[in-house]
Amino acid sequence: MLNRRSILKGSFAGTFAAGLAAVSTVSAAEKKDAQPAGKNNVYDVIVLGAGPAGLVTAIAAKQAGAKKVVVFEKRDRPDGNAIFALGSVCGWGSRHQKEQGIKDTAEDFYAMMMDVSKQMGDKALNRTYTDNIPAAIDWLEQDIGVKFGKIRPMPYPRLGRTCRVDGEGLTGGAQLVKKLLAAAEKNGVEVKFEHKGIELLHNDKMEVTGVKIQTPNGQEEYFSKGGVAIATGGFSANPEMVDKYIGGWATRMVLRGSKSTTGENISLTLPLYAKCVNMDQFHSGPIIGATHVNPADVLNSGYGVQVNTAGNRYMDENNTYVIKARTTAQQTLDNTGYVIVDSTCPVLDKVIPKFDRLNSPYGKGNTIEEAAKQVGLPAEKIAKVVAQYNQALKDGKLADMNPPCTYKKPHPIEKAPFYAVPLQGGMTATFGGPLINTKAEIQSLDGKTIPGLYAVGNSAGGIFFHNYAGGAQLGAATVFGRIAGKEMADRAQQAK
Repeated sequence: MLNRRSILKGSFAGTFAAGLAAVSTVSAAEKKDAQPAGKNNVYDVIVLGAGPAGLVTAIAAKQAGAKKVVVFEKRDRPDGNAIFALGSVCGWGSRHQKEQGIKDTAEDFYAMMMDVSKQMGDKALNRTYTDNIPAAIDWLEQDIGVKFGKIRPMPYPRLGRTCRVDGEGLTGGAQLVKKLLAAAEKNGVEVKFEHKGIELLHNDKMEVTGVKIQTPNGQEEYFSKGGVAIATGGFSANPEMVDKYIGGWATRMVLRGSKSTTGENISLTLPLYAKCVNMDQFHSGPIIGATHVNPADVLNSGYGVQVNTAGNRYMDENNTYVIKARTTAQQTLDNTGYVIVDSTCPVLDKVIPKFDRLNSPYGKGNTIEEAAKQVGLPAEKIAKVVAQYNQALKDGKLADMNPPCTYKKPHPIEKAPFYAVPLQGGMTATFGGPLINTKAEIQSLDGKTIPGLYAVGNSAGGIFFHNYAGGAQLGAATVFGRIAGKEMADRAQQAK
């Protein structure tokens, strides 16, 4: 059976030839006065990472007048989080909103962005996102050829703001990357796979002049007149960084996205004294590690009780799926929980077929005990927990339980068949990284811009905190990628 990763890999196969990449380290100070070895190694713009943010940056640089632009990708194909994503772009003022009669304003959108980040997102960056996202969505359609489906009404904060990419047989995120690769080729952008950035080169003024690349044939130095843009994603697939910046408990979370997001946004920029922010922040969600089935719909349904493998409730069931996933990882050593629901749960007809299709185990029985036994839960204890919940519901005392249950419209668990639906806490993406300004330039610990160094997409820090509106990560990748591309092209032209 083909899994999602193999299908996606096949969709990119044959796009570019590549060899084997390796990792090496060397001191940037040893090469601070290095000169270009030849014209073939000198570019106007260098971008690290062939995800949406990197490809947008490269295309935008070309459109802004950069003559020679290259994207270095460490894998043999694009392999960031985007290819696993549904592919939504969150914005206001789009053609689709107007045509569907959806009323929205810049002020409402900006307020939402700040609200979702608990007012901790950088105000200037979120304002820049807000001001530039309408044009960014138009650009994706008109210049890149992205097809968006009809906007569907969704709960806050998405509302009528998410334009979902038509995947045309792929995930929307994978289709977006495919379209961007085609646009990059059309615009004359070089894309070199299995070329991993291992060190930023700089002069004695700490101006970034290029990057050392590990290629299949060894290490090579490439130089850029307009600087280097980091678009390598975050560090969710780097256990050492996750442990260091978030905590050991988070290393036991299931990786929901790419195994290639290993923290080059941090390791490459720290030697230049980049100021990294929001390093303990990340997005989480439920997942089943062995099969990658997502039980989020059950967790968001407002039905059932949530228990750990010992049979104890361990959180308020009214929490969002993000909090439920994070709390499961924090409060259970095995990062495993179960939602006990009955047949009245309205999303079972959508969720259970996914478990069946991927042979992902769950419990089902005509009694609570039978459903619990099928997944190895203590049957009598689970039955007692459900009975206590039902009684507290009848008595109007759910909020007095320990922990409290604050369902706004609680439902009893009484009608067979009963289900024990598993979940594990998963990490989707990290929010921390080098702080950027509104020009996508990386800032130093001294509060100054590091000349010639940019970060876009999930490589950049400052935009997101606590959570994000669905589609805002691809939106930010597009907005700041376009900004970085123009800034770098201008910088290259001034260097001539």
